[in-house]
Amino acid sequence: MKLAGKIAVVTGAARGLGRAVARLYAQEGANVFALDMLGEEVATLAEEAGDIRPRRMDVTDADDVATTMAAIEAEAGRIDILVNNAGIIFFKPVEEVSVADWDRLMAVNLRGPFLCTRAVATGMKARRAGAIINVSSNAGVVGGLDETTYCASKFGLEGLSRSLSQEFTPFNVSVNTITPGHPMHTAMSEVTYSEETRKIWKDPMELAPAFVHLALQDASGINDQRIRAWDMVQELARA
Repeated sequence: MKLAGKIAVVTGAARGLGRAVARLYAQEGANVFALDMLGEEVATLAEEAGDIRPRRMDVTDADDVATTMAAIEAEAGRIDILVNNAGIIFFKPVEEVSVADWDRLMAVNLRGPFLCTRAVATGMKARRAGAIINVSSNAGVVGGLDETTYCASKFGLEGLSRSLSQEFTPFNVSVNTITPGHPMHTAMSEVTYSEETRKIWKDPMELAPAFVHLALQDASGINDQRIRAWDMVQELARA
């Protein structure tokens, strides 16, 4: 029960890594608000573990984010942990990327974390406590073939996170980015991974303990770092 009494918000919680993190947070005692556009899918989380309160929310819609986050704070009293996990991907040569393609992916992958972080900022700063975890990718530091839009979004998320850490550190709030650090089995990877990579992929639940550890951090602990989840899980197992 490492997160007993904590109030956590996880975006993109209907499937994959977000669902695993929401489940483990609840198992560790947190009150979890699981948010996703896929309202019917995320609703099933309420039956799986602990105190999970699903909500449908569009991370790209500024009004929806502001209203939902305010409702959560009113219901729970605060938000201690924010996991910006929602993300999408596509693969296209740059000349085939439409403006609509670009805008949609950037809205989910970069605008979403900005809107959600902005919504929790005042409360976390006032309480001088909190942890913000932004789910990044190797594509946030290395370019990929036919991934111009996705890479740009994740490079942007890394920059956003580094800047936010400078802003939030004086208020004792940690801000970190995290990547899986190992191939994992999700709906996204079923489309993007080769047969060879699928042979070694991990269940997202195997990576989720790293998110628990980061949720326990404040500005004096792990902060302004880019974490590989699988590496952290192995280190925690050896500790």
